[in-house]
Amino acid sequence: MQSCLEKRGIEERSVEIVRSDYNIENQYGSSHVDALSNGDIHGKGTGHGGHTHYLPDCNKPTSTIDYSNFDTLNGGGLYDIEGRNDVGGRKKAINSSLYNHEKQYSANLVNTEINLRQGQYQTN
Repeated sequence: MQSCLEKRGIEERSVEIVRSDYNIENQYGSSHVDALSNGDIHGKGTGHGGHTHYLPDCNKPTSTIDYSNFDTLNGGGLYDIEGRNDVGGRKKAINSSLYNHEKQYSANLVNTEINLRQGQYQTN
C-alpha cells in the first residue's frame, strides 16, 4: 500500500525530474555528498545514528515524529555550524552559552527562592 507521500511524489515526479540535479546516474540518498554534513552548505545529516529519513503515516498525527536518535552534535551544514553574516551558528551559540556538554542545564541550577518569596505560585 502506498503512503500519501508516495502517491503525491508519483503525481509530481514528471514535473520535478526535469528540474532536479539528481537522476538515475546521480541518485540522492543518505550517503550522497549533498546529504552529509561535510563542511559545505548542502548537507545536514551525519550518515550515522540510525535515522536517515522519515516516511509519515498519513493516518497518524504529523506531530508524532521521534527525534531521539538524531545526531544533533555533528549534523548541519556550514551555516548551521558557523553561522552566516555574523548571525547564528552552533559554534557561536556554544561559546556564548553558560551551559554546554560539560555543564548541562537542569532545573537544579535554577534558584527560585526570590521568586517564591515574592509570591510565585508553587505546586508540590
